[in-house]
Amino acid sequence: MSLESQPSHRYPNETLIYHGYLGCSPLYPTIAISIHTLANYCQCHRTCPQFSIKAQCKALCHLHNFSDAYNIYLEILHHVNYRLNEALHRNMPNWRLLNTCPCCTYKLEDKPLLALEWLVSIDGNNSLKRWASSTYSTARFSEASF
Repeated sequence: MSLESQPSHRYPNETLIYHGYLGCSPLYPTIAISIHTLANYCQCHRTCPQFSIKAQCKALCHLHNFSDAYNIYLEILHHVNYRLNEALHRNMPNWRLLNTCPCCTYKLEDKPLLALEWLVSIDGNNSLKRWASSTYSTARFSEASF
């Protein structure tokens, strides 16, 4: 496969990124992986953290240097988010605290404190589902036939 380089591209990775690929080495890549493949793995890994890079490589017919390219991809995403937060002036250390939902942090005067002031889930509320079923008794029973 040959990719046409733009006049402004000084390095091979600039041409690869322009065409939707990421090289597995910084200066002279011999192997490139598509950004789409890396984004696909990122989404699979988010929904199933047990889905490893090794499993992805086996699924994609033993790709070489996939983990290096994936680490570079994550680093690029980190820098893009950093620059975006900087442009939106979200780079103060206490920005998240200052911009949280007031309803979530509001406390009523003359009311007893709750046993749990906050219940936070960082996994799409999957653990909250388990917590609710273990905390509240339910009248739902299933009869096992095995």
